[in-house]
Amino acid sequence: MQFNYNATKDSLYDDIDYLCGSTSATYPILDKRRNIYNAYNDVSHLIWEVAYGWQYDDSNQTTLPVAQATLVHNQQDYTVPSVSQRIERIEIKDSNGDWVKLEAKDTRDINVAIDEYVSSPGLPAEYDLIGNSISLYPAPSSAYCTMTSGMQLILSRDVSAFASGSSAEPGFARPFHRILSLSASIDFTEDPQRLKKLLLMKDRLEKGLTRFYSKRMEEYKTTITPHGKNRWRRYL
Repeated sequence: MQFNYNATKDSLYDDIDYLCGSTSATYPILDKRRNIYNAYNDVSHLIWEVAYGWQYDDSNQTTLPVAQATLVHNQQDYTVPSVSQRIERIEIKDSNGDWVKLEAKDTRDINVAIDEYVSSPGLPAEYDLIGNSISLYPAPSSAYCTMTSGMQLILSRDVSAFASGSSAEPGFARPFHRILSLSASIDFTEDPQRLKKLLLMKDRLEKGLTRFYSKRMEEYKTTITPHGKNRWRRYL
């Protein structure tokens, strides 16, 4: 479904008016757009929680969810890209031009002063995320790393904002687009009976969305590994 009103009356805006009995006068377009965009972010976060194997990215994005940064000799901290919602993977390019995957590290697991932990610059092997910063351990050395565009991040990023009057559609599976118009209708509706119906419709679609995205990559199988016979006996 397109975001904006269209001649065929099958847009999200048209659906909102149908679901909650509104018009562009009683429910202004700017309010519809804001509430749809909030719901759009909620849907994206829901997908990120359940998707595995086939990484979700808004299909309206025109580039891959990859960011590169130039390294600075002996500089440990780098800023996380502003579009990032989650860092999936970080790689460093060594002096031979080969990418090396870094391992995530939590500073709570470091038992010495941070300044003493891998204090000499070299080829980073670990990283920690602190607020809006990426800390590399050790700090990169120009002798071991390619500095220009030498760090690569695989991201989960913000959804792509839609322009007023465009023919764009939400960047997730089409059968579930109506979650957005239902959410925006719920924000507007005050009638208890209609509100209850809208909430039930939205819940049904959201459950279908989570089932769809959790099983989209069939080669990744969900398995349960028992910890041991004694643990399982308690539930028999």
